[in-house]
Amino acid sequence: MTARARYHHTDFWGLLVRRWYRLSQPPKLRHMARTLPYLKLKPAGDAWDVYWKGRKVTRTAPWSELKAGAPERLYVIGSGPSIREQYIDRLAGEACVLLNGAIALTLDGTLGRPFAVMVEDARFILEKGDMLKRLPRGTRLCLVGSALRALGEVDPELFSHFRLYFIQGFETPYGRPRRSLEAVDPRHFRQSGRAKLSLNMEEGHFGCGTVMYCGIQLAFYLRVRALFLVGFDMTNFEQPRFYESERNAAWTGLVKAYHGRVLPAMELAAHTARDVGMTIENCSHTSAIPRTLFPFNDRLM
Repeated sequence: MTARARYHHTDFWGLLVRRWYRLSQPPKLRHMARTLPYLKLKPAGDAWDVYWKGRKVTRTAPWSELKAGAPERLYVIGSGPSIREQYIDRLAGEACVLLNGAIALTLDGTLGRPFAVMVEDARFILEKGDMLKRLPRGTRLCLVGSALRALGEVDPELFSHFRLYFIQGFETPYGRPRRSLEAVDPRHFRQSGRAKLSLNMEEGHFGCGTVMYCGIQLAFYLRVRALFLVGFDMTNFEQPRFYESERNAAWTGLVKAYHGRVLPAMELAAHTARDVGMTIENCSHTSAIPRTLFPFNDRLM
């Protein structure tokens, strides 16, 4: 396979503003650069009013709304190539959270309307905005700040197309300085060494290098009884994602993140799941994640 090219964004003004902000502000505020220069959020109770270029365009939904309708079992679906070898249509009627390009499974009719879509990569929004536009109106779309900004850069009309949920950084809350975990109620998170896990999406989430972890943290917040991971391979970084081809495959940095960040985070998730009475199974038959952490479920084979 030929080397993948990184995506190069052409909004030079936005890049300049964000770079200037990071250089001019104290370290505890630098995370605020992610939404500059066009996006601004204002607290509205347990939601956020969203402003684009000074004009209010929508209000996000409160996370508690998702929790109120939480299923007992949840499928979180990534974009691993293993999906090509599985019977994904067996998940029709199940509560599915689609991550990034897994939305192709709704667009091609394999799955129906997802329980939610989650994206924490602004680059995906900018590259695959046409895919997002084809999702049904009112789809629940959960975005980090940079991805929310990218949504407006693709098309500001998309703010009102989706039921939006804002994913804050647990340690980098929007509009406030970076916070120490010592100041947070320990019931909202778990930590083991450098690995951290959110139990409350209202407080925020932790990244570890893969968006699958975002879906896992949502499952903990929803308090589902059984979580199934689909398309979570972590073995074939050189292969295109299931919805890509050799020609349009996007660059990935997962190979570097696996041992240092991803695996410790998954170990923490597995241990925490046992503590709270939740099962986590991995449906990927090619996954590098140890079966001792997440047992293999062959339902899709």
